[in-house]
Amino acid sequence: MLRTNVTGRALTLPPLFLLLTACASKSPCLSGAPAIPPLPPEARQPAPPSVCSPTCSAALTTARANWRNMLIASASQRSSANATMAH
Repeated sequence: MLRTNVTGRALTLPPLFLLLTACASKSPCLSGAPAIPPLPPEARQPAPPSVCSPTCSAALTTARANWRNMLIASASQRSSANATMAH
């Protein structure tokens, strides 16, 4: 029993020394993040026209979802028709 206790303590010493030596060394000096220059005018996104509104984007999203659903429905109808013809 005594031997197991001594072995257990001996196994905990190396990680402890590693932690202590890691904390003792000086940390490298980190420089700040580099400054990001502003975009040139030709790379900037133009301002949206006054005609556009957030509802236009929502309507387009709804239309795309409807188109996707129609495509999925027609594809599933075709695959079920092909399956019935094969039997």
